[in-house]
Amino acid sequence: MASTTPPSMEGWAGPVNSPERFGTTRNIHIQSVYCNRSVRWGYTEPMDGDGQELSYYRSVEDLFASLRGTPHVLSPRDFQLLRSWWRDGIPLAAVASGLTEVFTRNREREDGNPVVSLSYCRHAVKRNAKRLAEMRTGQSESAPGKTMTETGADCGSLVSTLRNAADAQGKDRTRVAEVLVRIAAQVETACGELAAAMLDEHLFSLEAEMLHQCWTALSEDEQRTIGAHVESAVASTFATEEARQRSTRALRDRELRLLLNLPRLDVG
Repeated sequence: MASTTPPSMEGWAGPVNSPERFGTTRNIHIQSVYCNRSVRWGYTEPMDGDGQELSYYRSVEDLFASLRGTPHVLSPRDFQLLRSWWRDGIPLAAVASGLTEVFTRNREREDGNPVVSLSYCRHAVKRNAKRLAEMRTGQSESAPGKTMTETGADCGSLVSTLRNAADAQGKDRTRVAEVLVRIAAQVETACGELAAAMLDEHLFSLEAEMLHQCWTALSEDEQRTIGAHVESAVASTFATEEARQRSTRALRDRELRLLLNLPRLDVG
């Protein structure tokens, strides 16, 4: 059966929840699964017939799973929230921006509680959706700043660079390649939907998420090699413990960029 995922969403339903990795038939019977969930949880209205609503649900569920790094199936509460986003017309890019923002901030706080539900992200999604709507209204009235058409070439170049980096990883870094393919798809969707001012903020958060996911996707040997190199460099400094931690993170990210040839997520 042909995929119902629209071109702008292609790649969001990434390999994290795929049958190949977890031995599940969720994606094979995805339509019936979501319909059965809807009925079981009290939703009797049918989904739209062109697959857009289904693709929206799949995309958010798989993005959430990729951010968590583990398989995830929506709870009844999550599904209720997700369906309200769909019915309110909240763009997928606004949802992605909100989710990425929450996970990035949570990882920056080492003592933060794990994000285990979409409800943790509801305020960030609502805030991003509101800002996006306001910016689109402002652009239509006064057309300030750089438009998405003007940044389109930069976005296309960035997406191509990410996909080329994924292709260059080889058979020993397939998990890293999967991360970069997902990030490229998210950049492509965001470039098509987010206003220019919001796009810069989203790419900043997405870059932090890319570095985190690429690090966890490396082999233990590569992590140890980079860790030893960074530890040696930091050990020679006389900075405070807080400054040493910041330096360690910055040096690790630099080594990671060099190893994987990762671009800066920046356009314009």
